[in-house]
Amino acid sequence: MLKKFIADFKAQANLDPDAKKTVVSICLVMFTVLFTYPLIRSTTTSMFLDAFGAKSTPVVWLYSIVGLSLCITVYNYFQVRLTAHKLYYWTCSLSVLFFLAGPWFAQFSKFLIYPLYIWKEIYIVLLVHMSIGYLNNTVKEEQAKIFYGPLGAIGSLGGMIGGILGAKLTQTINTDQILMTGALILIVSMMFFGISSSKFCLSKNIDKRGNEKPLHAILEVKEYVFLMAMVVLLSQFVINLANFKFNLLFDVLVETKHEKTKNLNLIYSSINAVSLAVQLLVIPFVFHLVKKRSVHLFIPSFYLLIALVGFVISGSSLIAVATTFVLFKGLDYSIFSTAKELLYFPLEARQKYGAKYVVDMFVYRFGKGLISIILIFFQSPKFVNTLLFISLLLWLGFVIPLFKKGDQIVTRKESL
Repeated sequence: MLKKFIADFKAQANLDPDAKKTVVSICLVMFTVLFTYPLIRSTTTSMFLDAFGAKSTPVVWLYSIVGLSLCITVYNYFQVRLTAHKLYYWTCSLSVLFFLAGPWFAQFSKFLIYPLYIWKEIYIVLLVHMSIGYLNNTVKEEQAKIFYGPLGAIGSLGGMIGGILGAKLTQTINTDQILMTGALILIVSMMFFGISSSKFCLSKNIDKRGNEKPLHAILEVKEYVFLMAMVVLLSQFVINLANFKFNLLFDVLVETKHEKTKNLNLIYSSINAVSLAVQLLVIPFVFHLVKKRSVHLFIPSFYLLIALVGFVISGSSLIAVATTFVLFKGLDYSIFSTAKELLYFPLEARQKYGAKYVVDMFVYRFGKGLISIILIFFQSPKFVNTLLFISLLLWLGFVIPLFKKGDQIVTRKESL
């Protein structure tokens, strides 16, 4: 098996110069962007928790979804009119200015921390999705299976180092200065994105997609897209329920904003360490040797196991909840993220665009928004645990029909 994997890796990794340059560029971009994220996320989160408390986080999560949805709507308009490079440069430039100026404005009113926290949720999604989307336009499915692992590992390494640096910086500079440091490092990612070839831009290949609207494109595969959407929605329920449970305990037991910043950097560094290990040791092999169906069944099953240990058997101590949260997020960033992207490959090009529009742009955000609304009104530990386990069981239940529909789509394509 190992010899076959190495042989296939060599065959699939054989790229033309433009594609090779783009893959290298995206790897550098992912490292840099995810390097900044712990610095920016820990500081904005600690500022928010210090000012408003953990029970207010579902409210700001909801605002973040609304803000992100508006930004995505704008991006859908511009991505077929501007090059990916211009979009990336504009997003980075606005983010740098926002994070540099935000702490100064927040001195006048603590409510100005809200837009800082919200943009933290927006910038990372836009930059990462632009980068991965550009890579998807560059390589084929079999190549993607090979490159997703190393790409994710490089990004996770950046996030892990960024988190460790953020914790170290708390010894010498304050929270606002750490946020500004992360913002300035974003400028480096602009330079790395500039290395990539411009020939894979969607705006230069618009004729391949035609004028068909996204919702029209998926009518032929609507059942498959619905099942995919349910898996993604339930995954967001699970991740955000675990996040909320962690926030509640963390806010009570870690008192000062500075200590929150330090400990959150270590938490995010641990998340990226888990993601890095999975990206390096699991993903390059598992998707090549194991069926996608088995991987998708494993993910919610494993989440169910660690949730039982971390949230029930352990008595919900901070260490147990934090460890569970780290594992959930680490696996979400690595194996689930890759497994989700591979679900699109049975579809035709026009269907992929429509499905990603519905699932990634709408349902993913809708799931986060819906669970945020629920948590605004229901915050008891018993309710959070019950909804978490129900979501995991439903997630498992949707995987089997999802792959049955996927197999039918592949069979139909092959018969044409």
